[in-house]
Amino acid sequence: MKKKNNKVVEHNSAKPVAATLRKLFSKNKVGRLINSYVFKEPGRKGECTPDKCETIDGKKGAACCKLGYTCPALCESSCRVYDFRPRNCRVFPANSEDVKLVKNCGYWWE
Repeated sequence: MKKKNNKVVEHNSAKPVAATLRKLFSKNKVGRLINSYVFKEPGRKGECTPDKCETIDGKKGAACCKLGYTCPALCESSCRVYDFRPRNCRVFPANSEDVKLVKNCGYWWE
C-alpha cells in the first residue's frame, strides 16, 4: 500500500511484474537458470519424458535441451553430463509457464 494525498492506495503491480519476468527469463538458458532459483513453483508432478516431448517448432526428443540452441552436452536424446547437469536442467520446468515452451512434457502442476 502507498499513501497518495494522505489516502491509502492499493498497489498490486507485483503480480504482473513477476509474470512478465517469469516469461522473460524462460526465453533463454541463462534466464532459465535465474528462473530456476527465483520463480520455482512448488507442486510439480510427473517425470521427464525425453523421448515424447518436442519443442513448439517441432524438434523432437529432449525438447528442454533444444530451447534457444541445442545443448552441447546432448547426444541424440540423452545427456552426457546428466549426473552433473546444471540446476536449470535439473529443475526444468521450474514453473507452469516453462511447460508452455515444450509439447508433451511429462511434468505438470495441479
